[in-house]
Amino acid sequence: MITVITSADNRTVKMAASLSEKKYRDREGLYLAEGPNLVRDALSVGKARFIFLRAESESAEAAELATEADSKGLAVYRVSNNVFEKISDTQTPQDILAAVEKPAITRDAFFEECGDRNILVLDRVQDPGNVGTLLRSAEAADFGGALVIKGSGDPFSPKAVRASASSCMRLPLIFAESVNDALAILRSRGKKVFASAMKEGTVYYRADLRSNAALVVSNEGNGATEELLGSADEILNIPMGGQVESLNAALAAGVIMFESRRQRNE
Repeated sequence: MITVITSADNRTVKMAASLSEKKYRDREGLYLAEGPNLVRDALSVGKARFIFLRAESESAEAAELATEADSKGLAVYRVSNNVFEKISDTQTPQDILAAVEKPAITRDAFFEECGDRNILVLDRVQDPGNVGTLLRSAEAADFGGALVIKGSGDPFSPKAVRASASSCMRLPLIFAESVNDALAILRSRGKKVFASAMKEGTVYYRADLRSNAALVVSNEGNGATEELLGSADEILNIPMGGQVESLNAALAAGVIMFESRRQRNE
């Protein structure tokens, strides 16, 4: 059933608007996915919990998605412009958004699903755009999942969700409290840990990245800690020309991830 809401003080609206903050996403176990593409994917994976449709929308696509959600028994709220703008964090709202259930997976289930495929490790990667792009690249490179170390940006923040292009809905994620915790998890599962550095280590395409690799992407400004570099099984670097000293974290990781995919496919 489609319900009309005109007040920004509505309880459901206030709860949805609070999902812009991580503490409320954690408390509610929900995050927001805005726009037809993200909402369609949320419906496809069965994680959408309720839908907001902008009443003034003229988008046939948004209307069709709202009808689909309604047919699946989800609550659909048709809301006024001011209400929709209270919930959305974009400057140009995209007419439809969904509250989506945050995935939960045990470590055992995570590694069982990953098998011998490589995994991505986010070590204090803070920019939400980078976080989302990394998850999108990991899925595209056929990585089995991602391990997120505390201090990294939230993969379910609105900007990260948009940058991931729904990969956060499909790629299994687990979390670690610290680098040492992450290393212990990876060692216990037989994963070989690869860190990256600008001017030392093995040229990335000479390393064996076919399987059971854990590629660590570290903080954009500070890079990998000495602790991590000292504990990694192998350190990788990407040779660069010109006067460029470093690459964006998501771009550098993408280069290595797709090299691993090339090796695996061969």
